[in-house]
Amino acid sequence: MSGWGRTRRCLFLFFFLVLMATLLATFLDRRVLVGPGLDDDTAGEEAGKRREALRFPAGKAGAPSRQHAGQDTREIARGRAGATDRKVTSQLRTLKHGCRDGNAARDVSDLSSRQRWSALHHIIVNDEYRFLYCYVPKVACTTWKRVISVLEGRFSNPEHIPMDMYKFHMQNWTYLSHYPAASVAYRLQHYYKFMFVRDPLARLVSAFRDKFERRMEAFSLKEAWNILEKYRQGPLSLPDVSHPNITFQEFVQYVVDTPPRSMNQHWRPYLDVCQPCAIHYDFVGHLDTLEDDAKTILSAVGADDKVAFPARSSFYSHTSSEETVNHYLSQISPDLFQKLVSKYERDYNIFGYKVPVR
Repeated sequence: MSGWGRTRRCLFLFFFLVLMATLLATFLDRRVLVGPGLDDDTAGEEAGKRREALRFPAGKAGAPSRQHAGQDTREIARGRAGATDRKVTSQLRTLKHGCRDGNAARDVSDLSSRQRWSALHHIIVNDEYRFLYCYVPKVACTTWKRVISVLEGRFSNPEHIPMDMYKFHMQNWTYLSHYPAASVAYRLQHYYKFMFVRDPLARLVSAFRDKFERRMEAFSLKEAWNILEKYRQGPLSLPDVSHPNITFQEFVQYVVDTPPRSMNQHWRPYLDVCQPCAIHYDFVGHLDTLEDDAKTILSAVGADDKVAFPARSSFYSHTSSEETVNHYLSQISPDLFQKLVSKYERDYNIFGYKVPVR
């Protein structure tokens, strides 16, 4: 056999193995995230029962109901003593205006497979204290992960965790996506669910400064090269490629032109990250009231005597932060500003933030 013939044979074998691996991964993802036989177009009585099992009312962190008795309940019973008797007495902070859009999902069963994948991969599970935390990048998620690390017994103090931040975020957290469909349904119905938000454009500016100005991680480089290739005129120089200097105008244009489902998680809208119109969170905290909200949550899950939420950095100032955001937003044209606001308008409305105007 000639050299070219052997090469073609090797290429064919390689692509065949890649195809098989992709099909297997897709099948396993659907088994975990959707459950056996639960397709978007599934019909019949059995499908109805399974869909009903994935209807998740806004649950409290109270005792599990008898209808969920079985392996999942026994597994949870091995958690923290007294957790099943805990009552949520704090005042809940939920969505300001609800999800009134006619196209909004009513519950998780109405979401597409991609939307379920996104939400379940962002929800961290703690079975001992029976809570679900949907982490949103650039909204105190690092601090909350530190706190959860202490509750899991990895460290004794969230303020004294010496580690590489990239490795910290990539470590083996327990996500809701790791569970089969029945366990997902149980936890969404019975566990205390919370997330945190901030002004959407303030989060966007924070992401730009952190990922494109202060440091350039692997994903930042990839995004930067995409931006340069799409919006920078003329051939790229070596400095452009090795140390890309992305302007805020170019970044915003990139965000405006990218569908939410394809956005990086650091600036993807809250609605796409945590699906709050389908998953009924017990508490939606805000960055402006982070410490008070964190105390409420830790008290609600019975962990306030186990860990103290770290105080905010002394350099933080709401006024200076607002000035910084306005400085960056002033760099883009009025037309682009309006398109950017429209991109996050639903986040503004649902979480009660005032839509910015120019």
